[in-house]
Amino acid sequence: MSAKVRITSEKYKNVSALRVESAALVLTLIPESGGKIQSIYDKRWQKEILYQSGRDEFRKASYGAKFESGDVSGFDEVFPTIDECFYPSGPWLGTPIPDHGEVWALPWDYEIVGRSVFLRAHGIRFPYQIEKKVEFLRESCIRLSYQAVNFSNFDFEFIWCPHPLFLCNENTRVVLPPSVKQVVSTCSLENKLGEYGSIHPWPVTKTLDGEPYDISDVMHPPYAGKCEKFYAVDRPLEGWCALQNQLSGETIGLSYPAERLPYLGVWEGIIDGRYVTALEPVTGALDRLDVARLAKKSAVIKAGSKHVWYLNLTLERTGEISDIDLNGRISCVH
Repeated sequence: MSAKVRITSEKYKNVSALRVESAALVLTLIPESGGKIQSIYDKRWQKEILYQSGRDEFRKASYGAKFESGDVSGFDEVFPTIDECFYPSGPWLGTPIPDHGEVWALPWDYEIVGRSVFLRAHGIRFPYQIEKKVEFLRESCIRLSYQAVNFSNFDFEFIWCPHPLFLCNENTRVVLPPSVKQVVSTCSLENKLGEYGSIHPWPVTKTLDGEPYDISDVMHPPYAGKCEKFYAVDRPLEGWCALQNQLSGETIGLSYPAERLPYLGVWEGIIDGRYVTALEPVTGALDRLDVARLAKKSAVIKAGSKHVWYLNLTLERTGEISDIDLNGRISCVH
């Protein structure tokens, strides 16, 4: 790790936070509220990357609450489901899992070791521990390394999902790797992609009214209440995805081991009038753990074992993307 990093304590609104800073980026972490990455500020671009609420105070949620009762902002950890449901198997069969899982609303313990921050939380209704390490691979590349440990004598099924709410503008496009040819809608709200389970070609399809619709264009066509969630129908062969400003070349690139995060979801929506997109490489698809299990698209931690994975986040100005490698380096089409 070559980046020079400075870690200090600070306040974010009314809560305690950690400031993790390189020459290019400033991260704000809130351990007491889900180990959340609240802010990613790019000093070169002089702009915030993640959506921030307009409230004067940070709003912490209580365990088991609906996601919208918390501070819907920043980058949350979602585990062991996305949508609330009942646990579908084993000795926990029928146990309710809260909306967006357990850990986003829990306080996480943390430790600063050198130029890294280690955070961890324990399950409430299930016998697991989840750990996250935050570090810089380079000045403009963050690595988040994860480990989930199953303390029980039974296999534990789960979905882990990153939930970064990236700010977008009229020039933002979602860039998915070449192997993604079709996407399936999983948002049950009224939207341009139709009902849950509707399949569309990527990136250009037609709306329910028969009009051409470029799904990758975050802000067009604009409509009030935009809320769309979709997954790549097949497992992407490549472990990367990105948001890119087609005018400036400003790129937010995610890269990860595709065998550990085999499914890829994207959420596009409007929060308080701001267009926001979440890129979500996940361990299990289709949002609900019980549905993922039926579709054989959930992940499993074997009894007494652990599951490890990581995610790189790179911020650079680039041309047309051809690849993002497992160290977060972006390659462009020549």
